[in-house]
Amino acid sequence: MKLYFDSNCPLCRSFAKLLQKHLSGEVDIIPFLQGEQTKDFKLELSDGEFLYGKEAIDALEKEVPKVKNFFWMLPDSYRGKALHKTYFFGKFLRRLFYFFGRRNCGGCS
Repeated sequence: MKLYFDSNCPLCRSFAKLLQKHLSGEVDIIPFLQGEQTKDFKLELSDGEFLYGKEAIDALEKEVPKVKNFFWMLPDSYRGKALHKTYFFGKFLRRLFYFFGRRNCGGCS
């Protein structure tokens, strides 16, 4: 499983560093190719299928349940919800960065 991110976006870089630290070996974290444009991170499944946005989060949670451990302080039943809420909060931050003219991965959509 490979997760592609925009290495020019500070929010994406931070998320990628966090994943590399905690999920190394389970998910390959790869920066987008130079000039590749996207409005969300991209997850490549082992069968070659690409998923974006919420669908990618759902697949990541299913395939690598360890990703929910970022929310260790919450009861197990809330960890998946926290993962999704964090994703949507990240989308909000990317829109905010875009509004203030900061470089991001096109989060204005």
